Amino acid sequence: MKNLEQTRLEIAKTGKSLRSFSKDIGISQGYLSQILCGKKKPSPTIAYKISNGLGVGFEDIFFIHND
Repeated sequence: MKNLEQTRLEIAKTGKSLRSFSKDIGISQGYLSQILCGKKKPSPTIAYKISNGLGVGFEDIFFIHND
């Protein structure tokens, strides 16, 4: 992810808590928290759900690495 704190701020700007945002996009709050803390890397499907929930493009939040 480009900037975990920035993504957390964007979620806050929606007026939702992490719990309600994660429920709205269909993932657990625990998993979202682990992603935002840098402990987990989201799958493409989860990354899409987060970016779609924020109303931004996938590439606006997530880097794509060719390892």
